[in-house]
Amino acid sequence: MFNILIADKIDKSIVDQVKNPNKFSFDYQPEITPQDLIKIIPNYQGLVVRSRTKITQEVIDKGHSLKIIGRVGSGLDNIDVAEAKKRKIIVINSPESNSEAVTELTLGLLLSLLRKLPLAYSSMNDDLWLKKDLKGEEIEGKKVGIIGFGHIGKRVAKILTAFGAKVDYYSRSKKTNSLKYIFKHSDIITVHLPLNNNTKNFVNAYLLSLMKPSSYFINTSRGGVVEEKFLFKMLQEKKIAGAALDVFWQEPLPPGSPWRKLPNVILTPHIAASTREALKKGTQIIIDGIIKILGKKT
Repeated sequence: MFNILIADKIDKSIVDQVKNPNKFSFDYQPEITPQDLIKIIPNYQGLVVRSRTKITQEVIDKGHSLKIIGRVGSGLDNIDVAEAKKRKIIVINSPESNSEAVTELTLGLLLSLLRKLPLAYSSMNDDLWLKKDLKGEEIEGKKVGIIGFGHIGKRVAKILTAFGAKVDYYSRSKKTNSLKYIFKHSDIITVHLPLNNNTKNFVNAYLLSLMKPSSYFINTSRGGVVEEKFLFKMLQEKKIAGAALDVFWQEPLPPGSPWRKLPNVILTPHIAASTREALKKGTQIIIDGIIKILGKKT
């Protein structure tokens, strides 16, 4: 019998459909605390998480029986992958499962920036009629720079091209132009990078300083890939037109955070991958993967 702990909220209907309950036992504890996780992890061969639960070196050290860790979603920055590798624990994720969800939120944020939708919504709720103040911009003809060209970056490029945007992209293996060119000439920069040792502060002060005063910045990947203080300063001094952020350097974003007070920034609480469809696809991929891998170890 393989015991598998599910430490975050997933689509439980997928687990309930597992056809071999005598071989795989799933323990669903989506609100488990870090302290309790440390206590009970020695009892499990498999572990399933999303972004909430942090799989630290301590968790891995205590997981004497762990053979596999499954991350529902794409990012692995909440898992000490190097330590897992040392212990020969397999780590799997589902990067393709949330590409549509993240792409759609990216597009929604882009449209919100260009059409000033937050002000349009709030002004109507305040009994105002700001038609003259809400002249927006169109996507068609805009130059968009996509930083990171994996599942999500490619999907974003496809949709924005259909809107009539002129797309440049940059990744380690594929690029249409240099980073310097993209940041200097783009009307919109959208970031789709994983967070790791190579990408921390990848979007640095130099690159941000190249952006046009009329340009917009969007980040739906991870806060840590951008140099926070410099981006804040640019927005505060209105060196760029605005930004939309779904991810932050500290999450949850504290109630008194100065980011909440910037008038030219749209903030959402890390919801890019939070759709029913993405969660279902991601759960299915990870549960299938765990069953397949553990099944080979009998």
